Amino acid sequence: MAKLLYAIACNDVIVDRESGSTSFIKTIEHAVVPELPAQLPPLYLGSMWELGETQDFTVALQLATPDGKIETLGVQEVTAPGTMLHKLNFQLPGLSVSQEGRHTLTVAAKFNSEWTTLAELPLFILLNSQQPPQA
Repeated sequence: MAKLLYAIACNDVIVDRESGSTSFIKTIEHAVVPELPAQLPPLYLGSMWELGETQDFTVALQLATPDGKIETLGVQEVTAPGTMLHKLNFQLPGLSVSQEGRHTLTVAAKFNSEWTTLAELPLFILLNSQQPPQA
C-alpha cells in the first residue's frame, strides 16, 4: 500500500526539471477575506508518496466546511509507475467559501475498494475586521 509522506497547501509549486526537486511557494493555512461569500485565489496541494510494491490507487482531495458539508475538489488515478517515490499535485482554480472558521482539506486514498483518510490540513477563513464601515 502506498504511504503518504507529506501534503502541503500552497500558492504555487515549482518543480526543477533537472533534479525533480519541488519548491512550495507561500504555504497556506488561512485566508483573510473582506466579506462572505468569497472566491479564494488559485492554490495547489502538493504531495509525496512512497510507493514500494504498490498497486494502482486513487487519490481524492476534499474540502469540509465548518458546518460539515463536504465537497470533492479533485480525484486522480495513480498507476503504479515502478518507482519508489511519486509526486502528486492538485492545481485548484480557486475555492468558493461562504463561512468563516476552520475548513479542512482532506487527502484520502482508495486502495482496492476502501477509502482511507491520510491527511487533514486546516484552512482557516477569517473575515477582515479592519475594513472601514460602509455608509
